This record gives sequence, structure tokens and C-alpha cells, in this order.
Amino acid sequence: MSWKVIVFFILAVLLVIFTVQNQILLNLKFFHWEITDVPVVYILLSGLIFGFLLASMMQLPRILKLKRELKKVVTELKKSEEIIATKDELVDSEGVSMGSEYKGGFFNE
Repeated sequence: MSWKVIVFFILAVLLVIFTVQNQILLNLKFFHWEITDVPVVYILLSGLIFGFLLASMMQLPRILKLKRELKKVVTELKKSEEIIATKDELVDSEGVSMGSEYKGGFFNE
């Protein structure tokens, strides 16, 4: 098994143990809203999920910028490959020109 799967299962077991051991019920107040008898685990899990979503939203502009830059580089790369392909000289996969007199092999004459 992958080490990521093993770590996931260990964290899942720890979460189950934490849930079983902390069945305390709390009353939650937020401005004028009040929720009664909420387990501690639900409060902690909702806080973790909210924090994850907030962190993801903070990184979203950077991710979009990097995707735009990647798209720009890919289009420039395709343009440069088209320019190389339109030349009269034969160019191999490493971009090395073989010259106009190249016949295609070492033993070919």
C-alpha cells in the first residue's frame, strides 16, 4: 500500500477514537442564533473544513495566475515548434539541425 493510504487510515482511526472519547454536548451561540446540544466533534470538524476552504480561496488567485502563465508558455512552445517544422533543414527531436545534405542515417550514401 502507498504511504499516503496508510497515513489516511491512521488519521481516520485517530478521528474515530477522538469522536468516541469526546461526546460532550455544547451550546453554540453566534450573534442571534443559538444551536443547542452540538457534539464537540462536529464543531471541530466544521472548523477544520471552514479553515481548509478559506485557505483554498486565498490560494485561488495564485493558481489562476499560474494556469494563465502555463497556457501562455504552451502556446509559445507550439508556435516555436511550428517555426522549426517549416524550415527547410531537417531537425531531430533535440532541435539539432542536421543540414540540408543529410540523407537520414550513418550508413546511407
